[in-house]
Amino acid sequence: MKVKFVAGISGMSGRMGEFVFCIEKKSGAVWFREYVKPRETEHNHTIGSIGQNLGVFWKSVSEGYSYDLKDYADRYNLATLGYSGRVSCYTVLTRMMYALKVAVPDVDLKTITPQDVVDMDLPVKTVYEAIENGLLAPVKREQQLMSFII
Repeated sequence: MKVKFVAGISGMSGRMGEFVFCIEKKSGAVWFREYVKPRETEHNHTIGSIGQNLGVFWKSVSEGYSYDLKDYADRYNLATLGYSGRVSCYTVLTRMMYALKVAVPDVDLKTITPQDVVDMDLPVKTVYEAIENGLLAPVKREQQLMSFII
């Protein structure tokens, strides 16, 4: 049996043969279930392609923009202290890009680059601009998050 303790979560998870050992966070209930490998679908490939491209996108934004995303994540986490869930800077970028896709349906998240953001004049050239356009939740001192994406 291969079971591991997950730091930060009061529970254990792991595998034992063909079974998965899990704990439900809210109730604390522990359960076994048979491991089921997800079926490969077109949707899975789409989500995977978007995830890979957003990883490349994250690495190609300017240093100031990535610092602004980190700063935004810290401010957001402080504002929501006491509520469940914390966000990272990469989570903020992902949420912002999916919100952009909803706001501007012509955006293709599988191929977008920071240069495309500038060329298409999309409302995520700065983190402040994304907040002003409703793609991210407001935080305190958001006017300071003005670093350009490239």
